[in-house]
Amino acid sequence: MPNGPVPERFHGILESTVVGHLATVGSDGRPQVNPVWFLWDGVHLLLSVRADTVKYRNLRRDPRLAISIADQMNPGHYLELRGEVAAFEEFRTLEFVDQLSMKYAGKPMARSEEGRDRYKLTVRVESWTGQ
Repeated sequence: MPNGPVPERFHGILESTVVGHLATVGSDGRPQVNPVWFLWDGVHLLLSVRADTVKYRNLRRDPRLAISIADQMNPGHYLELRGEVAAFEEFRTLEFVDQLSMKYAGKPMARSEEGRDRYKLTVRVESWTGQ
């Protein structure tokens, strides 16, 4: 797997509204995969994870992860990132979640989600592969 920055030819996938498939390591050592919304800041992958989820518990125990993202219009054009969570930032407002919701749904998150324990995860990309 190549190391170094993700090449610009993959930035379109990272900036699109394609859902990523996040793989974490369960307490039994088995992989667990969930679809997730994400943002790309040009260097890091940014995720929102509720504290009451298995993926959150998995990442707190073992911050290593992989995420696969395929171009909806051309599934042969894909990107897989591997790395680990560099920061867990707790937040109670929906400011960050609203950024995700605007990207994927075109509107802010439902206000009923306010106050739930959430974390903004900053993922340090260590390697990538793609076509």
